[in-house]
Amino acid sequence: MYVLYSEDCEKLSFYEIILHARQKREIVIGYHLSSIERAIINPLAKNKRRRWSLKDVFVVIFLKE
Repeated sequence: MYVLYSEDCEKLSFYEIILHARQKREIVIGYHLSSIERAIINPLAKNKRRRWSLKDVFVVIFLKE
């Protein structure tokens, strides 16, 4: 399933991504940047803003209804 939590190159913190997901009743627990090999689960710098790419992938928990 593909869900957009940010626009391409939009500058948001991981915490802001969590808030976007919460509005959809989903939980974001991490992400996988297109530029690195492994996913990052429970990142430490949740308030640090960065530019997200459409190639970045978020690790999400949700209930299928």
